[in-house]
Amino acid sequence: MATNNPTFVQANGIRLCMQKFVSEKNAGAAPLILIRGLGTQMIQWPKAFIDYFTQAGLEVIIFDNRDVGESQKLDAAGIPDIMGLLEDQGTGFPVPYGIGDMAEDVVGLMDALGLETANIFGMSLGGMVAQHLAFTHGARMEKVICVMSTSSDPALPMPGVSELAPPDDAADDAALIDYLTQSQAEHSSPKFPTPEPVRRAMATKLIARNFHPAGVVRQMAAAISDGSRVERLKTITVPFMVLHGLDDTLIEPVCGEHIAAHVPGALWRPVEGMGHDIGPELELEIGPDILAFLGVAR
Repeated sequence: MATNNPTFVQANGIRLCMQKFVSEKNAGAAPLILIRGLGTQMIQWPKAFIDYFTQAGLEVIIFDNRDVGESQKLDAAGIPDIMGLLEDQGTGFPVPYGIGDMAEDVVGLMDALGLETANIFGMSLGGMVAQHLAFTHGARMEKVICVMSTSSDPALPMPGVSELAPPDDAADDAALIDYLTQSQAEHSSPKFPTPEPVRRAMATKLIARNFHPAGVVRQMAAAISDGSRVERLKTITVPFMVLHGLDDTLIEPVCGEHIAAHVPGALWRPVEGMGHDIGPELELEIGPDILAFLGVAR
């Protein structure tokens, strides 16, 4: 696997931090773009997970979504009123940006890299972005994989509320590291658990790299304001796969099943023992099905 160092591109008017992993062989398929979830950074993609796909001959591209990691922050937009947004019930409460804007960031990233088409793997909030890419930019998407996400239909269970209270002092790195170490385990996969020392090491890296809670709130506002995507999902024509852990305690499995039920021809792949994360060796469980869906032989 050949690896480019992290770099920056201008995409949709936003400065995005990205990294490309190039395979030593060519599977003849479009690159695979991985899209992270709420408030998480691109360095949280496990190396083994990326390696699995590059070893199959796929070019893999990762990036920090807007407002997190080393990508551009939109602090000038302020911090949205989440409670006001929740009470608004979709009647026009203002937000700094929407999920559609985050999807345009991905298209802008593709343009900056000279990619006419790509395969998409979006998890959680990234799965919402993946849905948007499928119903607004289907011509640019080869195949789309939506993972541990929801259609946001109001009849579905709301995402689970965290039982972890963030530290009072946001400047206390030790307390933040403890908090992030715990939060990584809160909705983790029982069959694919990440050891505590690995979680702590990652938490330390996240704090040192760029911890930006205000951006997480703006991303959350984008998700809430998007409303139900059910009618839009029905218009998707691009090949679409839905993956969801049966042990996901943050976004319940019924939410993923609901997406699959409303995307014409979608493949539904429930995963036993998977929670709301990409744990060690999960690639060995879901990787073969993903490659088969992408038409790639390992």
